[in-house]
Amino acid sequence: MVSTADGPDAGLERDEQIQVLRHAVLKLRPEEQEVFLLRQNGDFTYEQIAEATSLPVGTVKTRMRAAIRRLREAVGEQS
Repeated sequence: MVSTADGPDAGLERDEQIQVLRHAVLKLRPEEQEVFLLRQNGDFTYEQIAEATSLPVGTVKTRMRAAIRRLREAVGEQS
């Protein structure tokens, strides 16, 4: 819900930002996307992701860092 104090364009701007982020997530490498979505949407811990994907925890963390870096770059390009 958008506060009325935000002004009429605030909701529109937020929706645009969400669309940019969704598009950026879809452009992640599949292995980065999997880790990112399990962590962010699935509320999995790094250990749970490692167990579910049969990967070392360090690899999971590396993929998450790469995903976040790529998403920041993608969102920064749109600003």
